[in-house]
Amino acid sequence: MSGKLFLAFLIVPVVEIFLITQVASQIAWLPTIALVIGVSMIGAFLVKREGLGVMSRVQQGFGEGRLPTNELADGAMIFFASALMLTPGFLTDFLGLALLIPPIRALMRPPVVAFFKKRVAVRASNVGVEFVGGPGSAGFPGAGFPGTGSRRGFGRPGFGRDVYDVDAQRSAAHADATDITPEPGELDGPTS
Repeated sequence: MSGKLFLAFLIVPVVEIFLITQVASQIAWLPTIALVIGVSMIGAFLVKREGLGVMSRVQQGFGEGRLPTNELADGAMIFFASALMLTPGFLTDFLGLALLIPPIRALMRPPVVAFFKKRVAVRASNVGVEFVGGPGSAGFPGAGFPGTGSRRGFGRPGFGRDVYDVDAQRSAAHADATDITPEPGELDGPTS
């Protein structure tokens, strides 16, 4: 993959310079520069419009309780199109504008979704999950029963320590000889 990326970074600027000089030789340099800037401005407008539309559909999909796979793929393509539009030149602007057209995005969507599914599956298979703490810890260090949390600290003071519910009622089974916590009502004073 890095070899292909290196070739792209090497070949694309050469092609862009060639295309710009060819267009400039036909219509002069000033109109060529104006054309490149104009196409980029139109692209920026389209990126904003399409991006806002996709963001709205992504939020709607999440609101409906479904994973908006197609909308996320569209968002990735629009993001890539915006990067192409930032690169001055006719080839990258043409490719960026093509990705901003919804029917072309629909044609490109299946390979994009397949690419991301493959990448997510590979990443997910390489990730190990470690649950630290006691029952009910939900995987958070120190969030389990007292004395069962992680003592690693993770380099930050206060992180990884045991968590106690100060409002919980302690039963006699949890009390020990060193427990100096006053029972509820002991601090209220005498009742009359």
